[in-house]
Amino acid sequence: MLYYGSMLSIDIKFLRLISSRLRNFKQKKDNLWNFSCPFCGDSKKNLTKARGYIFQKGNNLIYNCHNCGHGTSIGNLVAHVDPSLHKEYIMERYRAGENGNSTYKKPKFDVPAPRFGKLEKQKTFEHAEFCDKLPKGHFCLTYLEKRKVPKEHYGRLLFTSHYKQFVDALIPDHGKQLMDDARLVIPFYDEYNTLIAVSGRALENSDKTLRYITLRTNDSDNKLIYGMDRIDLSKPVKVVEGPLDSLFLDNCLASGDANLTIVAKTINAPKKILIFDNEPRNKEIVKMMQDAIKSNHDVVIWPNIVSGSKDINEIILSGISLAEIESIISRSTFSGLEAQTNFVFWKKI
Repeated sequence: MLYYGSMLSIDIKFLRLISSRLRNFKQKKDNLWNFSCPFCGDSKKNLTKARGYIFQKGNNLIYNCHNCGHGTSIGNLVAHVDPSLHKEYIMERYRAGENGNSTYKKPKFDVPAPRFGKLEKQKTFEHAEFCDKLPKGHFCLTYLEKRKVPKEHYGRLLFTSHYKQFVDALIPDHGKQLMDDARLVIPFYDEYNTLIAVSGRALENSDKTLRYITLRTNDSDNKLIYGMDRIDLSKPVKVVEGPLDSLFLDNCLASGDANLTIVAKTINAPKKILIFDNEPRNKEIVKMMQDAIKSNHDVVIWPNIVSGSKDINEIILSGISLAEIESIISRSTFSGLEAQTNFVFWKKI
């Protein structure tokens, strides 16, 4: 009698047999493989993109693509890549006990993509340096200190003196129209530590300079979310607009724009707290908040104590401590009728 482990060994055997036909195939670690998706093609612009993953779930291997979202069994992957080899796969699984008398159960795919071990983040970037490695007195550090960004997050941020060169090295031919200026670079990673975008923040304010220039490193149309690499989805999650704002708060994501509800719909967490900017005169934000309240989301309605400060960073700079901000958020989070009532008063501030 063969054990369930034999099912896994069969899956691994046939994955190796088709590996030569999977573009950019490589093993990341034990029972985790990565390659370009054979279903969607992964990327037409960059043939080195590889967002298809094979990983272990129970005693089987499962396939999932982070670009098109396709999820399936290793058997169906083999059938897609080599139909003739799939017949051998079926026979081996049958001989190993996958028949009417077996206790083996086919894996289900009616659940969100399983979470497996995180990959190792990119440690170096051409034409850029991590901010925690910059020399004391560097003007980028001065900028971060002036904004009171927590120092424990400096290692998440980069500095480049040549943003055009940085982008061209990272995403070939994407930097042609960019100014080659100095910028703070904010890398966006997904939950598996895959780099999905970079946002360059100008360090000098000028009418001729775009404050933020954000570029994707892949072809996905999915909503860009900052902070997925450091979030704990088993706990309540806060959602703000700006990536730098998110670094001040515990378990916080950033949307990159005012549409926080898309982030809330994207993530699976027990509670999602939407923290819009404190701008009651901004029609776009007011509309977004109204829609969020109507959809019964938990929304922060800012009290008078923070009037005059439009976002988390400005509240910090006004002299309110991080602990007090967390307390204000906790006391000012509402939903349903209570949210609607407080929202009406907030609009009149």
